[in-house]
Amino acid sequence: MELNYVFGTAAIMLGVFTIQVVTRRFDPFAPIWLFLVGYLQVYVVQAISYHDWAVNVRGEELVGLANQRALWSLVLFVFVYYSGLGRLFAPLLPRPPARWSTSTINLISPAFIIWGLVCSGVLLRSEDSSAADLSPEAALLRSFPFLMLVAANLLIVTGASAGSNRPTYLWMGVAVAAAYVFIWMFNGKRSHSLIGVLSAACAYFIARRKRPSWPVLISMACAGVFVVGVAIGWRNYKEKGDRPSFSTFLQFIGDFQLSSLMESLNIEEDDGVPVKFVTHETVEYGGFLLMMDTVPERSGFDYGANYLRVFSTFIPRFVWRDKPLFGREQWVSAWIAGSELKRDATFTGPAIGLLGATQLNGGAWGTAIVITCLALLLRTSYEYFLRYSTVPWVLAWWSISYYNAWFMVVCDDPLIWFYYNWGFTCLPTLILLWIVNQFAPSSATVPESGVTVQRPSGQWA
Repeated sequence: MELNYVFGTAAIMLGVFTIQVVTRRFDPFAPIWLFLVGYLQVYVVQAISYHDWAVNVRGEELVGLANQRALWSLVLFVFVYYSGLGRLFAPLLPRPPARWSTSTINLISPAFIIWGLVCSGVLLRSEDSSAADLSPEAALLRSFPFLMLVAANLLIVTGASAGSNRPTYLWMGVAVAAAYVFIWMFNGKRSHSLIGVLSAACAYFIARRKRPSWPVLISMACAGVFVVGVAIGWRNYKEKGDRPSFSTFLQFIGDFQLSSLMESLNIEEDDGVPVKFVTHETVEYGGFLLMMDTVPERSGFDYGANYLRVFSTFIPRFVWRDKPLFGREQWVSAWIAGSELKRDATFTGPAIGLLGATQLNGGAWGTAIVITCLALLLRTSYEYFLRYSTVPWVLAWWSISYYNAWFMVVCDDPLIWFYYNWGFTCLPTLILLWIVNQFAPSSATVPESGVTVQRPSGQWA
């Protein structure tokens, strides 16, 4: 019985996808698809794979209730996303700057690339490069590797956006993005590698006002799976041998067996280090069940306190020395109360996924509120992108933002992407470009009156 809700969740996803394809309105760069990929991963695949364990540990009644929660949450998300409210809100947002200063791109892109190379360890690699041996200042300086990919996307947009004929910028951007993916595969980080593929591909196609054909789209999906599999497989290989080199890595890629992809993709990790799990509560679905079983009976709600980190994260600790990590106390308390293993106040553990976070926020009502807000946020953002789809600033913003729909589902909470990466790398860059392009002269402009609300059509499918 409890699996019927899981099958219903999968059927809704398939139905939404089929309708969009049949009506020729499918856009691979709409945020709903990565949201659904994450949802499928956690609340369908994991729910089926770990069903027997879940029933044995949490009981049929709670597992059924959790799967039912996942089903109606998805129904609510899809309803709000396609309700049309996003089209009403998007025109109320500020109009983006129509100008695009190539001089600014020329100035900041090399700095971002060099900074990213330093963070990745390609430049200034030394024996004391581990985080434990770095000073706090040095560790902070090396915490922004994503800036390299931001630079790549800015170059791609500059070279390929409407009215631009700068192939040098375009292919430099593509080369930097490819280097980013290669470097982070070598470093054994799957998330960086996958984001590199998704983000750069989005920048390339939307700047050229095209959508990939189905063969190209399938190839992109295979490339994403491949870089993730290689990154994890290479990380495991490095742990077994001597200090690796790029030549060894190239040989590893050449000898990489496609049959090992599934093995690599099933390996779990915590902070980049593979660990041997004793219980499935450490996967997102397991964390969700723990929160459903524990909150609020044995541990209280956090009432959305974690979202205060959107603001508190940017307040330095030398200004606010005893700044709390909002929501963390309730999160740890729930783990202590409901875990199969012994946990204490120092516990730092795996993600609980979107619905685990919303259960901790406020149960069913908290889930309904947060899901509604996320659906409106994603749809309004997408409508804003469509409305100004020829504006370079919007193209840059969308290419380094849309993939976060996946992180909303599979991380500690739906906004963790903002205050752990995006808010420190992408947001300051976009604010700078907004301000500069409002006033700076530009050799690349789009018409001031050019509101271009272009809907996905057959040529995009």
